[in-house]
This record gives sequence, structure tokens and C-alpha cells, in this order.
Amino acid sequence: MDKQVKRINEDQVEALYAFTRQHYVEYYDLQTELVDHLANAIEARWQQQPQLSFDEAVSIEFKKFGIFGFMDVVEKRQLALGKKYYTLLWNYLKIFLRLPQIIFSVLLVIFFYELLQLSAYMYAGIFTFLLLGSWVRLMLLRWQYNKKVKLTGKKWLLEDTIFSCGGFGVVVNLPLQMAIHLNSAQASPIVYWIMATVIVLLLLYNYVVLFLLPAKAEKHLMALYPEYKFEIIL
Repeated sequence: MDKQVKRINEDQVEALYAFTRQHYVEYYDLQTELVDHLANAIEARWQQQPQLSFDEAVSIEFKKFGIFGFMDVVEKRQLALGKKYYTLLWNYLKIFLRLPQIIFSVLLVIFFYELLQLSAYMYAGIFTFLLLGSWVRLMLLRWQYNKKVKLTGKKWLLEDTIFSCGGFGVVVNLPLQMAIHLNSAQASPIVYWIMATVIVLLLLYNYVVLFLLPAKAEKHLMALYPEYKFEIIL
């Protein structure tokens, strides 16, 4: 009679989760993918070498990931979900470039064009106000997110990206450089139009990144991670 094939039990599954955390995989969705992969690989190996202990099988399978361990897997997943985040961002931004929303966007550009002509320092003032307001909102989002992580004990990669606002600081660099240099030069009407357009684009970007995407986070996370519906959403 054939010997019964060894299977991964619940305690060993938890041990695999702990193993991924020990090797610097902090996101629960990545941990789950790796645990599933390791569990299947270990059970397949047990079919060939049933005498191996659980720890021995884990060690053998982990060596297959190379000298960098799980880091290559994590980096590839971060890249893939980063692309997904910016696809979501662009899809929401496009809403404001279509009728009827584009009419409102154009009216905003005209409004800021007129406003900028009141003072050579108006652009810097508007930009500073937007920047400070955005950072306050970002800090609030991070506080809410960290509170949820502490409550659930789980971090999800896409959720972390959404509530980190996808590297928000990089986007404000161009408007900041314009604010630094334009006040020293006499701006022409075309420059005012460019400045007004930049302000409106920054406003729309901030609205999507700091308000719309976080508000829609649960919807997108549940679509990507079916098990996310069991999480406590603040």
C-alpha cells in the first residue's frame, strides 16, 4: 500500500508567512503569493523525497530564488502594481478632459490666467498654498492608513501605493521650478497661459491623487484581491 503523501498543515502555512516576513516581504498580498508558491513546491518535493523535514524542504525551495531571495519577486510585483496605479490615475484624469468636465477645466484656466496678471508673485503664492494644502492632506491619509495597518496587521501593496499617493513629491518639481524662476522675468501673455494651465493640471492631479483615488481604493482593492473584502475598512 502506498504511503500517504505529506501535505502542508495550517501551522506550517503560518510558518511560511513568518518566513516571508523574516526575509523582508512586508506586504500581505506578496506574502500570500509566495506562501502559495512555496507550499506547492514543498508538497511536490515531498512526493519525491518524503523523508525531508518541513524546514529542510523550505530551505531547498528558498535557495531557488537565488542570492537575493525574494527581492526580485517583490521588485517585479512593485513595478506591475505601480503601472496599475498610474493607469488608474490616468483614467480618472481623463474624465476632466472630456465633455462636459473639460468646460469646467477650461474655465479654471481662464480664471487663473486673470488672477495671475494681478501680481508677478501670484503664481508663487497659489503654488505655495496648493503645496501646503496637499501635504496636509497627504499626512492625514498616511495617518489613516497607518491606523488601519496597525488595526488589521496587514499591508497591501496597491493600498500602500494609493495612500502614499504614488510618489506625490516628484510631480510638484516642475511647478516649483517655475515658481522659483518666473518671478524674476517679465511674463508674457503666453507664459501666463502656461502658468494657469500648470496650476489647473496640478489641481486636477491633486484632486485625483489625494481625494478621488483614496475614496475609490476599496473598490479597486477588492477587484484585485478578493480576500480584501474581509478586511476592516476605516
